[in-house]
Amino acid sequence: MKRPNKEKPVRRIRPVLHALSLAAMLCVLWSPQLLSEENPKKDAPEMREYSARAEITLGDDRTVTGKSKFTAPESFIFQHSREGVLYEKTVQARDVRALHFDKWEPVKVGENKQGDVYRFQVSSFRIELKDGYKMQVNNGLPNFWNSFVLENDNGRVRFFTYWMDLHQKDTGKWYTGM
Repeated sequence: MKRPNKEKPVRRIRPVLHALSLAAMLCVLWSPQLLSEENPKKDAPEMREYSARAEITLGDDRTVTGKSKFTAPESFIFQHSREGVLYEKTVQARDVRALHFDKWEPVKVGENKQGDVYRFQVSSFRIELKDGYKMQVNNGLPNFWNSFVLENDNGRVRFFTYWMDLHQKDTGKWYTGM
């Protein structure tokens, strides 16, 4: 079931200074700063906490700026295609300059008497590296980028790269109207 692509809760994120900007929906620009190391699980990748300055533009064009923190591995492997050839590329967190979230796909996660509950998650995004290399990734977003906490003088807020919606049985419409 396709969701109408009218407006997204968070559209884009712009870089602030030369630090890491985080993604809420459409674009993430970054220069990660390592804050601490965590003890990795035996078979899991080593996770590190990064800090960033972030500017997030919401779907209604309001912007929120502040400092953000998130945990991610030092490197990750993505599959991407270039001229019809499927490649695997290892990317270092420190080399990522921007993430642009392009497409969200619905995944049914439950149902109730009012309708079916869907989670709309990023299914396609572009990665831009500091050296200018760009790649299109079409197999979903890693879990460590599902949300980001932003803190400023107003307090703390968590932004998500996905959203939940209810497809109503009686009207056939989405609860959020998006």
